[in-house]
Amino acid sequence: MLEFFKSRKFKIILGAIAVLFGMMLYSASSDGVSNIPQNLLEMITTPLQKLTSSVSNSTGDLLDRFLNAKNNADENERLKLEIAGLRRQIADYEQLRDENEQLRKIAGSRELYPDFELTAASVVSRDPSDRYGSFLIDKGTLHGVAKNDPVMTENGLIGLVTQVGPINARVETILSPAVSVSAVEAESNELGMIQGNIELAQAGKTRLSILSGETQLEVGDMIVTAGASGLYPKSIPIGKVGGVFTEPHGVTKYAVILPYEDLEKVNHVQVITNFLGQGSEMLE
Repeated sequence: MLEFFKSRKFKIILGAIAVLFGMMLYSASSDGVSNIPQNLLEMITTPLQKLTSSVSNSTGDLLDRFLNAKNNADENERLKLEIAGLRRQIADYEQLRDENEQLRKIAGSRELYPDFELTAASVVSRDPSDRYGSFLIDKGTLHGVAKNDPVMTENGLIGLVTQVGPINARVETILSPAVSVSAVEAESNELGMIQGNIELAQAGKTRLSILSGETQLEVGDMIVTAGASGLYPKSIPIGKVGGVFTEPHGVTKYAVILPYEDLEKVNHVQVITNFLGQGSEMLE
């Protein structure tokens, strides 16, 4: 028993009693002896009430944060779905707009060339290693496209189908030396041959060769297809004369041709799948 009175626990209890006794004396001096029990009770319970209130508020804040986080997550998910739906609508609208634009251009071309059968196609890829600008379109044999079909836009001839599969086809442009087109000046009918080379192709140009030394071609003259064979229809615009030059041997001349279409920016084309006189002569 003597050891308990010497222990730390006893000292703590004794200190607490002293504190309480001091509080009682202070309360008695301030409010009278009758208020000592009430004041003592308040001194004990008030800190506990504050602690309970603090814990309750913290718990409420935590619960509110949890509920708000869930509501925010649900709202974000709803907004994501709305945004995805709007994006699909925009994509559908742009596709519909492109299709309408292609149909409008097809209608215009059919008015100019009523004997043509045309298939609208879109450029789906380009070959970055091909310096002549060949590209792949999204139409093939299942759509009536065949090898050697001419390819044009509303501005004029741009190339020829050289390879074809069921659902796509490769188009070589008029910048390529692999594509030869007999062509004439629109008014004088002066004849030449469109066939590109690497130097001109880098500048988006091609050339018209086999001109006589007495050519009357001038800068700005329109060059169109001659229709001398069954490969290309007659009178499709190709480009305009950018300059006339003498060949190195000094006998004949050639003209640099600026195509009417910017071949690097073409996105939609028209494949001529049939025309009056197609295949009637030897291919060029």
